Amino acid sequence: MSSPFTVRRIVAASACLLAIGACSSGRSDRAADTAAVAPGISDSANASSAVTGAMASMHRDTIAPRVQAHLARLDTSDPDSLVALVATDRQVVTTLIADCERMMREMKMEPPREWRNAVQALRQDLDRMGSMSGAQLRQLVPDHRKRIEGMLTMRRDMMRM
Repeated sequence: MSSPFTVRRIVAASACLLAIGACSSGRSDRAADTAAVAPGISDSANASSAVTGAMASMHRDTIAPRVQAHLARLDTSDPDSLVALVATDRQVVTTLIADCERMMREMKMEPPREWRNAVQALRQDLDRMGSMSGAQLRQLVPDHRKRIEGMLTMRRDMMRM
């Protein structure tokens, strides 16, 4: 029976091979890549790898629920409360942008034009929002929300890659 250290080394090596395969392969069928790269690994090692991958996905996915909760607050807040939420909005949006940029760097992905335009529009929103009244913020929220939702959609698409 293999020691836990050996299993960890096998799992780590498999993860490296999978990452290299994912970056260099144009295929979108990652399950087939996994089977092709590591045919000799035991079921327990595959299970460990699956748990590790699931944990990483859950960790990365904590941002989306926070953004969704923030969007719900924006929708239900009165104009005066929106003024108080501007700093929180800045933090949520910049965290979302930074996370997406980190994901693109890790995937060695060039940010597409659509992404750059979305980031620019959101940063313009953030710049303007600090000096807006509650009524002005209430008018901006629907468009601002659409831009944030668009970014979440792009993020979900990246996570599926």
